Amino acid sequence: MITIVVPWYGPDTMGGAETQARHLAEALLRNGVAVRVWSSTARDSFHPAETRYYPAGESVVHGVPVWRFVPSPADEQHIPRFFRHHPELLPPLERFAAHELRLLGTLLSSDELYAAIHADRSDSQFLFLPYAFPTTFWGALLAPQRSVVQTCLHDEPYARYSTYAFLFEQVRGLLCNSAAEAALVQRIVGLGPDRVHLVGEGIDLSSQGRAAVFRAWLHEQYPLLADDPLLLYVGRRDGSKNIPLLLAYMREYWALRGSRLRLLLIGPGTLDIPFSLDARQRADGPVLDLGFLADEQTKHDAYAAADMFVLLSRYESFSRVLMEAWLQERPAIVHRDCAVTADHCVRSGGGLLVDSFGAFAASLDLLLARSDIRQRLGERGRAYVLETCDWQVVAARTAALVLQPGVEKGLVDPFDRAEYHVL
Repeated sequence: MITIVVPWYGPDTMGGAETQARHLAEALLRNGVAVRVWSSTARDSFHPAETRYYPAGESVVHGVPVWRFVPSPADEQHIPRFFRHHPELLPPLERFAAHELRLLGTLLSSDELYAAIHADRSDSQFLFLPYAFPTTFWGALLAPQRSVVQTCLHDEPYARYSTYAFLFEQVRGLLCNSAAEAALVQRIVGLGPDRVHLVGEGIDLSSQGRAAVFRAWLHEQYPLLADDPLLLYVGRRDGSKNIPLLLAYMREYWALRGSRLRLLLIGPGTLDIPFSLDARQRADGPVLDLGFLADEQTKHDAYAAADMFVLLSRYESFSRVLMEAWLQERPAIVHRDCAVTADHCVRSGGGLLVDSFGAFAASLDLLLARSDIRQRLGERGRAYVLETCDWQVVAARTAALVLQPGVEKGLVDPFDRAEYHVL
């Protein structure tokens, strides 16, 4: 039995790690692995006030047994009440800086969940994700010899906190979504390949985008944009994804080239588009913000209709949206400073790397002028996704590591390729 522990879980829950947990649980179930999920009644990090969104207790989500625990209120001491009532279970708090414990004290936590983990006497192995949340830190420390952490780690200050270094030393192993993330974890944590394992992540490989359907919808809603080249971004619209930089680059490109190229934005979060750029307010605006699309098919239709995909985020552990764009054979433009997406592009030959406006503009000029290069990059990206992102393979690899300690030495890097592509 694998027990997946994640702060939020459910069909209405948004977030990269949360979506990953849901798809992984369902893939494990399809593979015949006994799996259950322990989570909270809260909706997700985008709706912090909705702490009782899902009913407490047992339910079934797409065939997966789920048990939801009520979140605990914030505590001034930043130590869960469960641990204060069981001080013998506390880690060495003197090793941790006050601000590190304070961070844990401000994030979603559940004393009910910790009590359940402590009381569990089954042979279940725990898989916690992502690394930075109290449910992972406090939960995994209650059963470290039965716990594996799927880190979902970025190159961020939190990753170097002593709290997480202690956690990583205690648990049985760490799982990573990409080769670049695994290398980063080993560098930061100082653990060897016998403790840090690459399992990858999957996506729905059956998704088929309908370019003509999306273009027809665009023609109906925004007739002046319908035939223009489209540069697509999908994901959160905030600073962590480098959206301000993307908008600045687009403004500069538009001013210099006078191009008909439109930047199409899709994803959750709030974003103020300057009037001069907003295609909703002026017909020649280069940026069209569609916001969050609840319909997955429409999102895949947008991938297929776009000419190029862009992601300038520097902080990714896998990047599902990049894989989804490649599945629809879209060439990608990513930031050179993001180890994960840059590594995907180098391994696949499916995208171009940029680290300045000049490189961004040159990439757009090249891809707009050369449809053959767009096609070649898109085809390479799709081949890479089909090769590396099969959920059933990822689930089998994950189950082998979580359920059978020691077999990891026989695993092969799923992203290792005999050759790398260049233009």
